[in-house]
Parts: sequence; structure tokens; C-alpha cells
Amino acid sequence: MPTPHTVKPCELHLTLSPGHGEVVRSFVREAALAEAVPATTASRIATDAAEAWQALAEAGAGTERVSVTVALPHHEVTARLTLPGHFRFASTVTTLGSRLPQSAGISWRERGVDGWEVSLHRSLSGDAGVPVLAPVAAPPVAPAAGADAITIDLAQKADAPAIARCFLAVYGHDYVHPDVFSPRRYWARVESGELIPVVARNAQGEVIGHLALERDAGGLVAERGEAVVLPTFRGHHLLERMTDRLSEEAPRHGLHGVYAEPLTIHTFSQRNDVRAGMPVCAVLLGANPESFRPKDIACPTAGQRQSYLRTFRFVQAPATRLMQAAGPYQEMVRNIYERLGVKVEISAVAEPATAESRTALKVNDRGYGVIRFERIGSNCPIELAQALRDIRSLGACSVQLSARLDDPGLPRLIEAARALEFFFCGLGPGFADGQDLLLMQLLTEPLDTAKLQLFTDEARQMVAFIDKDRAVNAAV
Repeated sequence: MPTPHTVKPCELHLTLSPGHGEVVRSFVREAALAEAVPATTASRIATDAAEAWQALAEAGAGTERVSVTVALPHHEVTARLTLPGHFRFASTVTTLGSRLPQSAGISWRERGVDGWEVSLHRSLSGDAGVPVLAPVAAPPVAPAAGADAITIDLAQKADAPAIARCFLAVYGHDYVHPDVFSPRRYWARVESGELIPVVARNAQGEVIGHLALERDAGGLVAERGEAVVLPTFRGHHLLERMTDRLSEEAPRHGLHGVYAEPLTIHTFSQRNDVRAGMPVCAVLLGANPESFRPKDIACPTAGQRQSYLRTFRFVQAPATRLMQAAGPYQEMVRNIYERLGVKVEISAVAEPATAESRTALKVNDRGYGVIRFERIGSNCPIELAQALRDIRSLGACSVQLSARLDDPGLPRLIEAARALEFFFCGLGPGFADGQDLLLMQLLTEPLDTAKLQLFTDEARQMVAFIDKDRAVNAAV
């Protein structure tokens, strides 16, 4: 049996493990007896605590230390378990009552944005039962009074805790950007220029929604993300209103455009992008593992990696684009530019300006790799074949190839890429220091695009074009 680390007579810190259940039982019983709790009641509250501990440990044991305390408020004995930073307990604590005797009482509450506090209760007045208590929760958000009562504003430092509470209310602690739960880390990203956030406020000035632009250092385009709206305030197009506000703010930060990457397991976010004036400019097939998706949402793409669309909106009037002849992709490229409101001209230069190519490789921990041709040389077929071998050896399941549309070597690179079964993917407007990229892809695993949920005809037409190009190149 492990030796508990006692902080004070009625407090214990212990790692959450199923094997520590008996330690918790012994500690709670002895602590209750030390407070002159009758032996029978002390044994019962100890058993309650051990049972709750076991349920929580089954939900997600970890290395963090859980605090266990015993107290005697209001003619009862209470054993309290404080769980720091465990979003995985959100669905477990609400069902703990079903595992305890009817004579036991239980209450719970979210502890800031960092965890849960679960309390077990036993009456000191004989054997009278204690009802299961309702969760101790923050006051409910008042129903929305209408769109006119909601304002969109730049986020302030003082808003950071309220922003964290919004994400907690909608996602629990299971959110891809955990920095939103730490006001200090969140605001450090704002001060560094990495994050440009806006919030929606109700009539009382309380934060009810959040949206931000995320940018790399020196980047001229930014991703619109970290979106949340409290459920009682949905239906007022707040995402579109916040997108409009960010589009106004983006030029002040030197940005040329804003993009988003909506899911293809449903069309909700795609609909919002249509309303926000963000047409599809690329399709990112197999960008993430199958499991990388929101919880509790039916997944029509089960059995394959997750795919995304990329939507885009210029926030400054775009200049006329000069591009190389793109062979079989030229008409589709023109169509995308037309949807983005961009004029385009074809360059007369059609040969690489140099013999040597310059490339960069990147693979993330989700099996998505990128081969970037920063300069296309006459040796690009050899360079691309080597880069593909290298990036697949690093674990890439889905590979994106990108190159500037105005690079004279583009026609040669397209030909070499298609011979290796790369296919059309789309455009990256302004993604190369303000210049546009042609995007191609290669998949190493089966992927059925018929499973993708697509909202617009333009998206369906682009996916159909990609499917045809994919089939042709695979047969070369």
C-alpha cells in the first residue's frame, strides 16, 4: 500500500489510480473518526469516497495529484475530491450518484477552468438519508434577447477568464487549443501578435462568443479559428458577424486575407463560410486521422482519414495575378480566382530560371506532410521524387505539394508530380509572402470522397474535378 502524502490532518494528495482506492477509504475513515464522527457513519462516508474514487480513476487515471479532504459542515461529514485539469471527468461526475447508496449525498461543481470538485455527504443525525444533491453550477446564461442586443468588440485582457468559461461551457476541457483555458497564456498570444481576437457581448456586456485570427510570424494571411458561441445565443449569425469584424481589423495588422478550414463530416461550418463570403479555394483530403473530430457527432466518413475544405476571403483589394500556364489545371485555377474576385494573366516565360530546385519538408504528428518548392529548377523531377521518399519515411500518410503559381518551372513540376500520382488540390492565396501557391496532393491510404458532406455546388464540382484527376494520374 502506498504511503499517502499528508498536507494537514484532514487533507491528502494522491495520484489518481484505481490501486489507491483503499488508501482513500482508510484516510477518509480515520480522518472522520478523528473528528468524532460515529464509527458507522465514518465507515459509510469512507466507502462512498472509495467508490467515487474508483469511478473517477476508471474514467481516466493520470499522474496529477488529487486532493482529498474531510470536513464537518452543518451537521454532516463531507469528503471532497478536487480534480485538477481533468476535462475527461465531465461526463463521469454527473453519473456518480447512481453508484452510491440512496442514503449518500453527492454534489459537484466545475472548479474554475481547471477541474472538478466532487463532494460526498453523510448526515450525522442518526441514519437519516441524505438526498442526492444537484450539481453546484454557475448561474445559467440568460436567454438571448435578440441580435440587436448583442455587440461585437475587440477582446480585452480582462475578458480572458470569461472567454475560457465560454470554451469550457461548450467543449468542456476537450479543446484543441488548451491555451484558451489559461488567461495568462491566452493573452500572451494576443500580445505577441499571434492571435487577433474578437468577442460577442450580450446586453449586460458579458462575453457570449469568441473568434480569432491565428497567424504565423510575418504571415500575410491568417486562419480564422477558436470559434465558440454559447448555446443560448446561437441562431443570430454571430460567427458571420465576428468574421466581418475580424475582416475589418485584419488590414490594420497588415494582413491580405483570411482563411478557414471547415469540416466535411457536416455542413454547418461550411454554411457559415458561405454567409461570410468565403468561397472554397482548396480541398485537403486526409489531413487528419479518423479519430481527429468533434465528439458526439455522427461521422459519415468513418473508416478513413478526415478531410477539410479551405475557404478564403481577401480583406484588401487583390492585385492582378501573374501565373504560369498550369496545363490541365488552368481552367479550374481561373474559376477559383473568379470566385475570389481576382484578375489573372498568363506569363509568357515558361522555362525554369535555374537548374537547381530548393525545397522544404514538414510532417506533423498527425501524418500530414508538406513538400514546398520554394524554387523550381530544371531538376525538379529528381528533387520531387527524393522529397517524396523522404517525407513518406517520416510517416506522412497524406502529402501536399505546393509551389508558387508564378514560378517559371511550374509546368515542369506539374508534369513530374502527376507522374508520381499527385493530383490537384487547390490554391493557397497569399500563402507565400503574399504570392499564391498551387497545391497538389498524394494519398497513401484509400479515401472515398463520396462520404464527404459538401454544402455548395462549387465544392462538389471541385471534388469531382479532383476525383477525375486522381483517377487519371493513378493510371499513368
